[in-house]
Amino acid sequence: MGKHSRRKPSYLPKVAAGAAPLALLFAGPATALAAPSDAAIPLPLDHKREGTLDRGVGLSREGDTPILRGFVSSTERNVYSKDLGDAKLVADVRRSVSESVETRDGVTIRPDKVRALAASKTAEAVTQGQRNTMRLERYGTVAAGNETKFERSGARLTDAALDPRTGTASLVTEDGRGLGASEGTYHAVGPLPGFGVINETEQHAGGGLGRTLRLDGAFSGDLGGAMEAGRSSGHAVDLGQFAAVGTTSAQHGGGWFTGDLPLDVGSGGDFGQEHVLGGTVGPATGLVTTEQVASLAQHGAAPTGSGANTLSGDLGVDEVANIHGVTTTSGRGVLPTTDPGGAGHVTQSGTLDLTVLGQPTHTGVIAGALPLELKQF
Repeated sequence: MGKHSRRKPSYLPKVAAGAAPLALLFAGPATALAAPSDAAIPLPLDHKREGTLDRGVGLSREGDTPILRGFVSSTERNVYSKDLGDAKLVADVRRSVSESVETRDGVTIRPDKVRALAASKTAEAVTQGQRNTMRLERYGTVAAGNETKFERSGARLTDAALDPRTGTASLVTEDGRGLGASEGTYHAVGPLPGFGVINETEQHAGGGLGRTLRLDGAFSGDLGGAMEAGRSSGHAVDLGQFAAVGTTSAQHGGGWFTGDLPLDVGSGGDFGQEHVLGGTVGPATGLVTTEQVASLAQHGAAPTGSGANTLSGDLGVDEVANIHGVTTTSGRGVLPTTDPGGAGHVTQSGTLDLTVLGQPTHTGVIAGALPLELKQF
C-alpha cells in the first residue's frame, strides 16, 4: 500500500482564465456529436449524444503460469443547448465507468517442486461530471462545473508449494483492499475576452487495508492500513494585459499502522499544507510560496517526529532584475526525552539569488543547532 497522491497547487492565471479544468477533460476515442433531439425531453432543447464502449480479453503466460486479463470501459456524453435571444445555455454531462481484472491460476509439477498458485487483481472506477455554460452575446460567459469520482481496488494471492525431496511445505496468502473518492468544483466568469475570474476546489479521501500470512517452517504475518484525506483550492483574477493575480492552497493529512507477527507494531501520521500567492502587474511578476510538513511515527516505546517550514519568493521585472529567495527550518528527533543528545536536531537554511542585467550572484547559508554548526555555500 502506498500513500495517496494529492494535487499540487500551481499559479497560472494567464492559462487558467481561458482553460477548462483538467478534471472535466476525458481521454478516449473521439466521436462526432450526432444525435437528434431527444423526444423524451419536454422542453425544445437541442440534444446531442455520444458514447464509447471498449472491452477486451487476453491470455498470456509467464513461465508455467497462465495469465488472463480483461477490461471494460464505457463513456457517455450528453450535450443540451438552448438559444434564448442573445443568450445561449449549454449543459455538458459526462459519465464513465471502467473495470479491469487480472487472474493468475496454475499448478506446476516438477521433480523438485509442486506448486499451486491462485491470484487476482481488480480495479473499478466511476466518474461523473457536468459543465454548465451561459454565454451572453455582449456580456461575456459564465461557467460552472463539478466532477465526482469513486475508485476501488483489490488483490488476492494464495501460493502453496511443496518440495517432494525434503517434504518441506510453504504457504503464502495475501489480501488487500483500497477505496478512494474525490469531488471537485469549477466556477468561472469572463465578462470580456482576456478578462476573467476563476475558482476551483477539490476534496479527496482514500484508504487501504492489507494482510499477509506466511508458513515456511515457522509462522509469520503482518497487517497494515493507511488513510489519507486532503483538499485544495485555487482562485485567479485576470485583467488582460494590465495585471493578473492568483492564489492556491492545499492541505493533506493521513495515518498508518503496521503489525508484524510474532509482535512488532508501528503507527504514525503526517500532515502537510502549501499556500501560493502570485501575480503580474505590467512588466513585474511576483510569487510567494509557504509550505509546512510534519510527521510522527512510533516503533516501540519512543515516538519520533520531524517537521519543516519553507518560505520562498520570487520578484522580477522583465529582463532587468530577478530575485529568488528560500528559507527552510526543519527539525527531527525523539519526543519526549530528557536526553539532550536524543532530543533532536534543528537546521536553518537559506539561499538568495539575485540577477541584474544578466549578471547572477548567489548566497547560501546552513545553520545547525545541537550541536551548533554554520556552513556557507
